[in-house]
Amino acid sequence: MLTAPLFLIGLVAVGIPIAIHLFQLRRYKKVYFSNVDMLQALQSENRKQNNLRKLLILLARILAIVFLVLAFCQPVIPNRDTQLQTGGTVVSVYVDNSYSMESGGMEGSLIESAKKKAREIAEAYKPDVQFQLLTCDAQGSQFRWLSREEFLDAVDGLEVSSVSVPVSSIALRQMEFLHSATAANRHAYIVSDFQRTTTDIAHFPNDSLVLTTFIPLGGTEVANIFIDSLAFNSPAYYRGATVRVEVSVTNNGDKPVESLPLRLFVADKQRALTSVDIGAHSSTKATMTFTIEEEGVLQGYVETTDYPITFDDKLYFTLLVIHQVPMLVVSGGDANPYLQKLFQGDSLVDYHQQSISQVDYAHLADHRFIILDELPSISSGMAHTMLEFVTNGGSLLVVPGKDAVVTSYNQMLASMLMPQIGAWEDRQVRAEQVQQDADLYQGVFQGVREDLELPTVTGYYRLVSSSSTVGQSLIRLLDGSDFLIVTPVGQGRCYLVSTPLRKEHTDFVQQAMFVPTLYNMALFSTPPLRPYHQLTATDPIPLTGSYDAEQAAHLKGANGGVDIIPDIRRMGAAQFMVPHGQLSTAGNYQLALNGITSEGLSFNYSRQESDMAFYDRSEIKKQIADAQLKYCSVVPSAQKSMTDYIRQRSQGTPLWRLCLLLALLALLAEIVLIRMPIRSGK
Repeated sequence: MLTAPLFLIGLVAVGIPIAIHLFQLRRYKKVYFSNVDMLQALQSENRKQNNLRKLLILLARILAIVFLVLAFCQPVIPNRDTQLQTGGTVVSVYVDNSYSMESGGMEGSLIESAKKKAREIAEAYKPDVQFQLLTCDAQGSQFRWLSREEFLDAVDGLEVSSVSVPVSSIALRQMEFLHSATAANRHAYIVSDFQRTTTDIAHFPNDSLVLTTFIPLGGTEVANIFIDSLAFNSPAYYRGATVRVEVSVTNNGDKPVESLPLRLFVADKQRALTSVDIGAHSSTKATMTFTIEEEGVLQGYVETTDYPITFDDKLYFTLLVIHQVPMLVVSGGDANPYLQKLFQGDSLVDYHQQSISQVDYAHLADHRFIILDELPSISSGMAHTMLEFVTNGGSLLVVPGKDAVVTSYNQMLASMLMPQIGAWEDRQVRAEQVQQDADLYQGVFQGVREDLELPTVTGYYRLVSSSSTVGQSLIRLLDGSDFLIVTPVGQGRCYLVSTPLRKEHTDFVQQAMFVPTLYNMALFSTPPLRPYHQLTATDPIPLTGSYDAEQAAHLKGANGGVDIIPDIRRMGAAQFMVPHGQLSTAGNYQLALNGITSEGLSFNYSRQESDMAFYDRSEIKKQIADAQLKYCSVVPSAQKSMTDYIRQRSQGTPLWRLCLLLALLALLAEIVLIRMPIRSGK
């Protein structure tokens, strides 16, 4: 196929050497000899050789002109699968701008190499082609068509981002946007280092209408040490408590690391220091402790020292130190003296006690922990209120009386998918075991204890479970029935004990286990909050405060520099903050209303970028073949110009260089033929 067929008019020049050949002005002169027999034979032989040479010279000249004209016509061998169709072209280019792209590349860093490739892609297309530039941030402003000049300006302004997303999700967004165009040719390019943690080609969409090209930049694996995660020993915190922090540190390098320092900062003060040894390609955990000296929002971070990857050397966290837990005991008769003795006067518990006839249903939600202590029966209004209370994050302990109307209890318990209260058993049974690893007993036991003093009951209800009930047994009796059970309900918990908490029915109220069991029910009734979130989080984040829609709350950086108005929504009785990618920097933040801090939030960079391992070109090709992605390809070399590659792919294999070479060879043959002497016969 000829790209510029109009140049074929140049073939008229072939007539020039033909005319020269036919109308030569050179004539032979006659020379007379006495004997010309042998001379006539020699003359006939030389004339034949001379004519043959002239014909070959003519052929060489004709071929030189023909190949020169064909070179100007730019002949190509078309690629049927990738040839551009009539009807316009749109191009989407994804440039990976995650943290891993800061590592070394051909242009100083991989992000600079990616920018160069994006510019080369733009130069390969005609000026009227529309472009889209997509990055890891995938902001709304990126889903619009750009001219070539606008595209090049956007590429120049690219910066590294903290966001890290799977390649398959980027491809889906590219294809959805490309389908919105009416062009006949839809091309997508993915320029990336193809980090192993984010490259999921197996989930890549196979779209026959979009031609996708992978451009691997050849990322270099770098040894990196990073703080992977933090875990705390308790879901609730109060002043004077000792907090144990378990730090997970990972080394993905080929060499072990010894005496790596770890520093714990809380409220801008260093509270702990330790060091760890980590083997090659392994993780280890270190424990650090500190004592809480403040109340309210407590923020801090754990850090280490590593080079050259530094974004993951610090992990921020937020703890909520409670002042008091509002608690209510609703009694069916006389106040329980054991509950009064345990909670009344405690500085961490705001203890209240009311009889069933005095209960104010409108203010039940003001408490975090409610005990229904030996109520004769439970009304439908109380059952509905308790279900709503627990679903919204409260904790409830149900203590049935010996003569209770169990059918009314069971109606409420059924709504919470809890076991039903069965028949009363008048016999003495000792407890068999305590679920020491349950959340309720976090921090209570040091290891598994075999010498625990277990409670004994002299009368109890048999709790009946079924396939529809949910619950975890905390204390179990020897006959297989449950003494204490817990069921998660919505965001809260409901506890059920099988006997009244009085010494007439059990010695549990006089044992050491009674205190941490009931006390932790109260302390752990505070909303369980995650100590930190990822900057890439998209799920709603639960909040503990109460925010009025008419008064805008402000999310501010703990050290200043950031002040935004977040999207806060109410779902039922709970409130959530919906992240929209407004934050780009890891750190501790505070949510303030009317200038007063109400709670804290911590955000960290995704650790997906911490593992600096990449797929090479051959591995990507194999994954594409395994996934049977017929409309995806990989560029043959990162060093090759994308402009030349795209033009060759869309237009075909160019032959003008071959034609020019053949023209030169024809001219060389002409010169050789002209200089070649004619050998005379003997």
